[in-house]
Amino acid sequence: MSTHRSGPGKTAPKLLQDFLAFDPLRTGQNGTVLTDHNPPVGEGQQLAKPIGSCQHEYTTKHKQSVLPPLDLRPDGTTKFRLAAICKKCRIHADVHLDYKGAADPCPNSSYPLHHFQRLMSADEVGQSRIKYGWQCSAPQCQATLEISYRQARIYDQEKDLLINTEYLKRRYEAVVQQDPSREGIRQATPMEALSRLRKYTRDALDPRHDRRSFPANNKRFMEAFGPYGQDCRALLERLGFKYADDEWALPNPDTIDDRFAADGTSHREFLEDVEIELLAWMYKLSADTGAANTAAAEGWPSAIRDLERTLSAQGYQRHASLRRPGTANEQNAYFASLGSLPDFADNLIEFAYDRQSMCDPERLPYYFECLQVISESRQTEQLQMKVATLESQDLVSRRDLNAAYRYLNIPQSEASKLDDQRVLELFQAQQPDLGPAGAEEARQALYRIGTARQSQLLINASRQSVETYDDALSWLGNGADKNTPDDNLIAIVAAKVAESKSNEEIAQKAIATIARERKSNMLNNWLTTGRTDGYTMDVNEALRYLNIEQNISDIEPTVLPILFESARKDRPGDTVEKAISAIQQFLANQNSAGPRAPEAWPVGLTSHGNTCYLNSLLQYYFSIKPLRDMVMNYNQYKLDTSKYTEKQERVGQRKISMVEIKGGQRFAEDLVHLFQRMIKEPSSAVKPEEDLVCRAFLEPKDYALLASDVTSATVTENAVDQKLTDAETGEDASAASASADRHLSNASSVTLQGEEQDVTMINNEKPPTPPESPKEKAMETQPSDGRPPLPPRAQLRRFSTSTKEEALRLAKYNATQQQDVTEVHDGIMFRLRSGMMPRSVDEFGEQEDPLRDMYAIGMTERHIEKGVEGKPIPQTDSSITVNVPTEPTDIYSALDEVFDLQPYGNRADVEAYKSIRHLPPVLQISMPRIGFDRSRGGTFKSEEMIKLEDELYMDRYCDASHVDIAERRRRCWGWRKQLRNLKKEQKALTETGMDQLDGPTAVSQSAQYLQGVSETNNLMQEAGLEGIDIDERLPGVLATEAHEQSKRLVSLQTEIESLQAMLETQFQDLKQLKYRLAAVFIHRGSHGHGHYWVYIHDFANNVWRNYNDERVEEVSNLADVFEAKTWQQGTPTYAVYVRDEEKERLVQPLCREPEPTVSMAEASPQQWEGDHQPQQQQQQQQGEDVPMKDPFWNHQPRSDASLRAVAPEMTEEGGQQSWDETRQVAQANW
Repeated sequence: MSTHRSGPGKTAPKLLQDFLAFDPLRTGQNGTVLTDHNPPVGEGQQLAKPIGSCQHEYTTKHKQSVLPPLDLRPDGTTKFRLAAICKKCRIHADVHLDYKGAADPCPNSSYPLHHFQRLMSADEVGQSRIKYGWQCSAPQCQATLEISYRQARIYDQEKDLLINTEYLKRRYEAVVQQDPSREGIRQATPMEALSRLRKYTRDALDPRHDRRSFPANNKRFMEAFGPYGQDCRALLERLGFKYADDEWALPNPDTIDDRFAADGTSHREFLEDVEIELLAWMYKLSADTGAANTAAAEGWPSAIRDLERTLSAQGYQRHASLRRPGTANEQNAYFASLGSLPDFADNLIEFAYDRQSMCDPERLPYYFECLQVISESRQTEQLQMKVATLESQDLVSRRDLNAAYRYLNIPQSEASKLDDQRVLELFQAQQPDLGPAGAEEARQALYRIGTARQSQLLINASRQSVETYDDALSWLGNGADKNTPDDNLIAIVAAKVAESKSNEEIAQKAIATIARERKSNMLNNWLTTGRTDGYTMDVNEALRYLNIEQNISDIEPTVLPILFESARKDRPGDTVEKAISAIQQFLANQNSAGPRAPEAWPVGLTSHGNTCYLNSLLQYYFSIKPLRDMVMNYNQYKLDTSKYTEKQERVGQRKISMVEIKGGQRFAEDLVHLFQRMIKEPSSAVKPEEDLVCRAFLEPKDYALLASDVTSATVTENAVDQKLTDAETGEDASAASASADRHLSNASSVTLQGEEQDVTMINNEKPPTPPESPKEKAMETQPSDGRPPLPPRAQLRRFSTSTKEEALRLAKYNATQQQDVTEVHDGIMFRLRSGMMPRSVDEFGEQEDPLRDMYAIGMTERHIEKGVEGKPIPQTDSSITVNVPTEPTDIYSALDEVFDLQPYGNRADVEAYKSIRHLPPVLQISMPRIGFDRSRGGTFKSEEMIKLEDELYMDRYCDASHVDIAERRRRCWGWRKQLRNLKKEQKALTETGMDQLDGPTAVSQSAQYLQGVSETNNLMQEAGLEGIDIDERLPGVLATEAHEQSKRLVSLQTEIESLQAMLETQFQDLKQLKYRLAAVFIHRGSHGHGHYWVYIHDFANNVWRNYNDERVEEVSNLADVFEAKTWQQGTPTYAVYVRDEEKERLVQPLCREPEPTVSMAEASPQQWEGDHQPQQQQQQQQGEDVPMKDPFWNHQPRSDASLRAVAPEMTEEGGQQSWDETRQVAQANW
């Protein structure tokens, strides 16, 4: 047995694929596909076959092979050999597999395939033969594999000697001249020459062939090889033929007793190779010339099946794709890195990952990344469970680690150079600029980095552990160390608490730990009295100290982190920290005071981590009244699944399943629930439920897992409550319904947080009450005033199995990653439409429904080939997608590029253009920002401005808007083509690569410089020195060129302005199809991460609002909406226009009926005793402690859940209205 080696390997099927692709005659500069391994994706060029490599067609040389018998189980004495030759390049290959000493050879129950690692000690390189070695990594197998290659036996010049027709003609003439009277002589064909030599060789190899010689004047022999064979004597003798006494004797090779010991040097192997090479040449000659192949009946059977059996790579389990065959090219590298193939079944992917991780532990994070990518591509439960299990074991993939460094603004190139303390400092520097969700993401990033580095310091900091002195200082951050004075520590604590009240408890623990270590009376006094000495700076004073001249109200909050970081670099010290803390405290107080009237202002949406994109979309859906009404009354539009078992109509140009239909309807239910909360929420923001966020990212196959609540046998789908008894009426019934509704909305959150994890209380909300067993609840909630108890309730389990929990956890992970608004929007529309009842179908078989009617844009595309315009091709889309901008532009110019005449695909002789045949009430325009730049070598985000128009006229793009619209558009196509050429020339003349120096100026200054050189030469000559040799005419020529360029630039600018004016006025009279800008989605950041928000126009109140997660503010500067130029303003990525005549009907963002808040003092003692006490007892029984530190806690703005615990009439939704039994939501007409 060989000792265990380290390094990556390949499974047998992958090695076989590489064997078939490898051409030993052409090897790449960066390695070979057979013997080497791809570098990690993104860290170097992937291995590929060199250009011109042979596409091998191997066949088995059965005489030289010892193949495995059918159904043979190998043991420690088994070995196989397969010899093959390629039909095209005639390279010989030997595959030798030896199980010597194997205790349990592969494949077996633990190792379904061989996993081969390179065994370089077995490599050999000779002049005509090379050999490579591998060994199976399975401990109980360790079979050795050797693959050797040998060049063709027949040289090219020898082949030419046989088949060159000129040579054959000369031989014929020489034979005729030698004996003119001999009959039957004719010129041999190249095929006959090859066939005859092959026959002589086969006879020589056959020991049963008795006749071992033939006359040298045999006419068929001489026709092929010349008189007496003298023309080919050297070749014949090299093959072993012997000439004597006017006769040729056949070679007489020895037999081979042990084929495993044969190494290709024997005479018999040589002749066997020549014989089959001649057959290969016959096939090639037939293919090249069309000559009949006399050996065609023998065939050229492929050796692939024999190779599979030899390597035990046959019949492995393959993945049955649920969507489409094949795998995206960009994913193939990840399969190859695992030593696997894209068609491997999930269990083989797991096997390949486990083997690579075991054999090459240094690349374990990268192999985990490969597994993640494959899992995300396939979306199969088995791989998702494998990934989740590894993540639960604190395994961090390469991409997750890189993402963690990026989140902390640590360049990947510098990550390995930073020590743990520096990483912690960078983490702490970010904390003041992050909200609660962002801070949690930063802690997760730090935890991943700590886990990857095996740094307990970083892990403790991420978990906010303050058990030790160092942990406490690390948590405080802001440069706090063992020498920081106590008053500065108190100032830092005050700032962190001002950032988030959730920091208060851990801040006290940190100060207590430091006080205990320092034995500090000041810190102990602060813990006792709560005095915040050191945090008294006024906000205006703080602004002056930080050299900020703007008023605090004029500063964009997202810019403050940049200003703070700059101040820390320029003037580090305690006073700067106090000034920053003063500003942060002022903003915290400002945000908590003076909210707008709930009924007069929309609510914000609190983010689930990075779900700003989803919050923006949800606000947009809510503001479009027809869409909001469709969602609120979804039952009127949904397909009756009890009546219809399938839907023939297509959605998104594909057939959808019943699982997708029910999943879409369930998603609509969650959306209804959110909209109702947005209408009735008394506070300024609501947080979308986990279900809604996660369901937006569940694949269709996962709908079945989450399509209905899983309840006990007595509870049906979507029927949470059992029928109330006659004794339950009035307030008790309402309270019971509200309690059930709390269970409904919180069950998934409880599941996601796990059984043993504490529930985080945000903004003083009560923790969600988990569902109780029916018997326990009946006993615990029995009122003390003699009222009859509630009947037992079936236990509600929203996600009842670990599989469902895992599916939801993965969806939650996707939801919290930065997503593209357009893709998520399309996915949500698909879900909603999937659950709807079709009204009809269009010409493409696509479902028509009210939601599609709102957005569907009918277009036509016409192709022009050789000046002839083809028939219009109808198209339908939900949005118009413009090109990625490469220069500042406007919405009309961006649309012009879409509808202009342009090349069609890769065909130079075909052009195409689009027109609009139907416009919807709501017109959506997608403005993608991610492009690919070859010069940069990757993707980038375009930050170029796209100026939006408040009023957009679409007449110019519509077929039937005007009688001469087609002619006008054609004129504009020509003008824009001229304009592009002029701008290109202008750019070439002006851009020099030097700031503030255009082309003419650069040429002019060069002329002046050269003129100065000429003058200097005169002075040098006077001094007796040799000058610089330049053409005296050159300065004048350059000056003239500079003058001509300046004139040309002026001319270009005049022509450009003229064309632009013509384009701007071409459609000024066409203003029938008027649209108004209603919403703009904005993104700020890079192509890998960033932040989304949305501007929405309230036409009825003539106000633009900025919806930025939980903040909804009036837009004071409309340039932020229409002309976003700076990084601070972001870049528009999606614009929504509505018909002008319907704008106030279509867009109604303000839809509020907030429920009144009821304080504890206003609630009757009976209500408090009868409703609050059982919940309080329940919390105590569960071991929860909810302290009431503030005696006026009930005067603070409370969340919906906490108010409900105080006053029973404050039900989930709808107050005392009747309940809809299906969902337990108050019936209301919105």
